[in-house]
Amino acid sequence: MANIEVTMRHSDVKIEALKEYAQQRMEKLAAFFPKAQKVQIVIDVDVKKHVYMAEVIVHRLGAVAVGAKEFSASGKSVVDAAAARAERQLRRLRTGYRKERVREARKDSPRN
Repeated sequence: MANIEVTMRHSDVKIEALKEYAQQRMEKLAAFFPKAQKVQIVIDVDVKKHVYMAEVIVHRLGAVAVGAKEFSASGKSVVDAAAARAERQLRRLRTGYRKERVREARKDSPRN
């Protein structure tokens, strides 16, 4: 199971529910990609402009695999959008690794 870290910037106690929601959403993301060792989400709130910013960073095997940043007027929607973008990037990365392994196996096969 991946280590999940949720950081809130420029927020007060009222947004504790958003922090719990982000924790649950990142647990789902980490469960879907078991090789992710650490998942960080940073939620920044601009009170004057009424804008939320969420940045998801996924560490895989000691290196940063994915970084996704989203902006929205709603707290939950920004967490969902950033998680969806990170999920798409991780899926694309995983597919690329699989294709590379298949190419290497075919290169060494006796049929070629």
